[in-house]
Amino acid sequence: MFNSRFRALAAVMAFAAAALAGCGGGGGGGGDSASVRLVNATLNHASLNLLANSTTIITGTATDTASAYTGVSDGSPSLQVNDAGTGAVLAVTAPTISKDQKFALIAYESGGAVRTAVISEDTAEPASGTAIVRVFNAATDAGSVDIYITDPAVDITTLSAPTFSFTSSTSVQASNFVSFGPGTYRVRVTGAGNPSDLRLDIPSVALASQQVATVILTPTTGGTLANGSVLIQDAGYTATRNTSARVRLLAAVTNGASVSATAGATPIATAVISPAIGTYVNVPSGSALGVTVNGAAIAAPAGTLAAGSDTTLMVYGNAASPTATLITDDNHLPSAANNYKLRLVNGLTGAAVPLTMDVNFGNVASNVQPGTASPYSVLPASLQTQITVTSPNNLTPIYAPAPFAVPGSAVFTLFMLGDASSPIGVLRKDR
Repeated sequence: MFNSRFRALAAVMAFAAAALAGCGGGGGGGGDSASVRLVNATLNHASLNLLANSTTIITGTATDTASAYTGVSDGSPSLQVNDAGTGAVLAVTAPTISKDQKFALIAYESGGAVRTAVISEDTAEPASGTAIVRVFNAATDAGSVDIYITDPAVDITTLSAPTFSFTSSTSVQASNFVSFGPGTYRVRVTGAGNPSDLRLDIPSVALASQQVATVILTPTTGGTLANGSVLIQDAGYTATRNTSARVRLLAAVTNGASVSATAGATPIATAVISPAIGTYVNVPSGSALGVTVNGAAIAAPAGTLAAGSDTTLMVYGNAASPTATLITDDNHLPSAANNYKLRLVNGLTGAAVPLTMDVNFGNVASNVQPGTASPYSVLPASLQTQITVTSPNNLTPIYAPAPFAVPGSAVFTLFMLGDASSPIGVLRKDR
């Protein structure tokens, strides 16, 4: 069981305290004087190769596995991760490596790009009868999170504090080590300060005496949930992909229609009066979707709720013949903290037409058809942001509030809802 004497150790340390980072120029010293293994935590690359100074040293590391250790020069070798099938170069890094050092190179994806992180595997073994665990957080898009490592049966909503906490950051972070007795534990990741906001559940992690374990968090396709894995120093690697998806209901049906939706046995929203924007609900990925309008079932939307995704279920159109569709939400935060992301959803009904959106007199979305969403635009934060939406049916903008402050490090959707003759604009902060 978790030893409460170590709760004070839950403060997050700088990345350098638990993992190596750094860049250098040129090759390393002579001979294979350090050891590296490759961890494939990517979302879309079935197999990876690792090259050191242009020489292939590891081949065919499958998704959710770790390779064996292999020798690599010390110094600052150029480590290159390639897709094993296509040979495409996915990422290059040049960490500073010391003689006789052991480390793992983690390859993962964020926002469609492969990134790497280096984790030292030279930590001294703890005393007999003890295991030590740290958390390496590469799922930075999830924002501020709490991590609970407990007996599997513990209700985390009853606990006074998490085991670890991470504040929002655009850089990977690592905790210090915390001691546990040998046994089986459960790892749960939640939104900061909200144990009911479950982002990841690893139901079973077995810890043995004198083990050194690293729980690794990596991003999902939607950006809010997390994938997880456990790396045991000098031993195995076990991946746990998130099996949940997040979905919300957008009710955009005429005449104040009542809309309900379910994902399998999980309610998404019940008897919502259009127009309305629901909140995200965690549901099992791949669940069959059910939608009713004014109590009558309508055809389910095409597509599925992918694991780790964020999705808007849009129910749109005339109440007599509505349509349900899935809109993919990309809630990855922008890479620069002083930027935000914005898109437009055209949910107008009646005599609806394509819409255009301008921000500070520059066009960011054009020809957004009824029942669809524009791509996201990345824009600089501003204390005076002017957003306007125009329609070819109107001489003046149909949405033009007074300039207002828009913060960075956020994701927004502007929903245009209601009848085209009396449009309603709702700006929603998704992240």
